[in-house]
Amino acid sequence: MRILSFVAATFFCVVGCTFYGVEALNTFQQQTTNEISADTNANIQKLASANPLERTEAACKLGKARAVAAIPGLIQLLSDDTPVEQPVCEEKENWRGRGMDKTTPGEVAAVALSQIGREAVEPLITTLRSSAWQARANAAFALGLIHDDRVIEPLISATRDPEARVRAKASWSLGLVGDHRAVEPLSVALKDADTRVRSQAAWALGLKGDERSVEPLILALRDQDEKVQSQAAWALGLKGDYRAVEPLTIALTASHEKVRSQAAWALGLKGNANAVTALILALRDPNANVRSQAAWALGLKGDERAVEPLRNALNDPDAKVRKQARWALDLRELKMGKRVKMKEKDLDVDVDVDVDPEVKVNVKPEVKPKP
Repeated sequence: MRILSFVAATFFCVVGCTFYGVEALNTFQQQTTNEISADTNANIQKLASANPLERTEAACKLGKARAVAAIPGLIQLLSDDTPVEQPVCEEKENWRGRGMDKTTPGEVAAVALSQIGREAVEPLITTLRSSAWQARANAAFALGLIHDDRVIEPLISATRDPEARVRAKASWSLGLVGDHRAVEPLSVALKDADTRVRSQAAWALGLKGDERSVEPLILALRDQDEKVQSQAAWALGLKGDYRAVEPLTIALTASHEKVRSQAAWALGLKGNANAVTALILALRDPNANVRSQAAWALGLKGDERAVEPLRNALNDPDAKVRKQARWALDLRELKMGKRVKMKEKDLDVDVDVDVDPEVKVNVKPEVKPKP
């Protein structure tokens, strides 16, 4: 009897490893050997429900439970792009930075698989070869949330996927992996025909501490689309590289106010006095957000040339500009050793940059990327 059990287990391993990998299979066998809870079994069954909301809720619960036994069902759900417009997962609200008013079962399944973790890597990699682009996009998204060296090369390959939405998700995921191999394919993605892909690649390169990303991002400042330009400016703001100063200064004269605002923010992070004159001119920009961001940047510069223009900005018709100019002048006083009263809420200016239709990055002095 023991011999028959051993033979059966060996056969199961040979077949199972083809689809899930040795590590995933071992964990799966361990969980199936033990008694799976009734709730987990019930939720696995609900993944095939005719009700999309029920499928989505089940995926959410299985991810929270890190139910390895649910991997096959969740993988199958990745291609499900049925709109669900009711709140489902509390966790999902945190992913997007807003209440989840719309999602799909496939999207939530991707998050669930990322919560399960390493055991889901091989099935997700296999899904990158699915005929359904929705499954490939959700698989690429999930792989970026799992810290595992196995995801790098498959994600690089996915940046060449025939579907732009898959390429965009793969670029986003490569932004999260700390691997130098991602820099070159992301630089190539900056030349993609699709705006979403180029924008996402710029965001991803902003998180790479690799000097090879600077020149491609400088070129992206001249992209035909303002979203790509502003995202490239954001990315260059995170680079401690003097080569970005002149291109960002030129970007202060861009036609779109969002690009000008983002360029001002980026120049504020550069320890270079060459941008001061251009930032002073930006205090007279027709757009209040640009003027406010320029005041913030000049506050970090602490340059004597900016004092009088900042004092003039205290009379700006926009309250946000006046507040930021006051902060900049007070910061200079603090640096000179003088006592001034400053409120914590006055210490920065928000600039939101779209990374894709579903993703926003908060680009205050601190950066908090969200998928």
